[in-house]
Formats: sequence, structure tokens, C-alpha cells
Amino acid sequence: MDKLGLNINFSAVFGILVVVALLRVIMAPFPNIEPIMLFTITTALVLGPVSGFLLGFGSMIFSDLYLGLGIWSIYTSLTYGLIGILCGIFGILKRNWSRFELTLLAFFMTLLYDIITATFWAFQTMQPLPLVYTLQIPFTFLHLSNCIFAFLFAPSLIRLSMRAKRFSVSRFMRRVFTYT
Repeated sequence: MDKLGLNINFSAVFGILVVVALLRVIMAPFPNIEPIMLFTITTALVLGPVSGFLLGFGSMIFSDLYLGLGIWSIYTSLTYGLIGILCGIFGILKRNWSRFELTLLAFFMTLLYDIITATFWAFQTMQPLPLVYTLQIPFTFLHLSNCIFAFLFAPSLIRLSMRAKRFSVSRFMRRVFTYT
């Protein structure tokens, strides 16, 4: 991958996207406890901002196809895409992340996500921002499960993403066709 993280390993991103979208659907009975933030952060840190955007945006859209599309799908998906871009840039600027730093990153990205989506929700429903932000607090506490996920699983997922980064379909196909 180039220095700016603009080359995309489509096979890795698509594979992770499918897994994340399925996990979100499976975890739907547990409101606001979603694995998308964890996977978006770890994938973007390793594979770059474009891959981070594609994973964050795509996993929300694909899971919403099953869970139900609405106007909120646009701004929630774009917000996860933005988080993917930001984390991809952070991954370019800093390569090695401690468990504590990953947890802190998940905390701040969760707050950013909730502020942006609550703001759009306020405009969508024409509710006053202070009221919406106040009513958002319990949901933000549930979303902070992202920090627990990051603390427990982020280092392992970064290692997995690094393996996925090295894998490419063309290399795999060359191996398949040279052995036949």
C-alpha cells in the first residue's frame, strides 16, 4: 500500500465488510451495541482512509438493507465513513498503537459519531439541539461498549488486518493457476 493509504485491498475490505454487516445484524437485539466502530477503526488504521471509509460506510448500508433503510441510513453511514477516513489518516501518522490508545481512540470516535448523528437527528425531527443531546446520553453510554470491544479485541484485529493487507487476490490466483 502506498504512503497515503489510497491503494485498496478490495478482497480484504469486502471480506471484513461482510463479516461486520452480519455481526451488526446478529447483534441487533442488543440496541446500540455494535461492532462496526471497532472494525472500522482497526481496518482504517492498517489499510488506510479509503478502505476505512468503504468499510464504515458499506457495513452500515449493507446491514441497514436487512435491518431497515431510512433517512438516518445516509447520515449514520456517512459518519462511519468519516470515522474510517479519520482513523485511516491517524494510521498513516502513527503506526504502533497501544491497547490504551486504541481504547481512547474508540472513546473519542464514539463521541464524534454520537454528536454528528444526534445533530442530524435533531434537524430531521426538528427538535431543539439541547434536548436531543440530553436524550442522547443513555445511548452514548451504550455506544461506549465500543471502548470495551476496543480494549479486548483491537490489538488482535489489527494483527488480522495486517495479514489481510498482505493477502491479495491476484497473488492467490497466480498460485492457483501455477499449480494446475
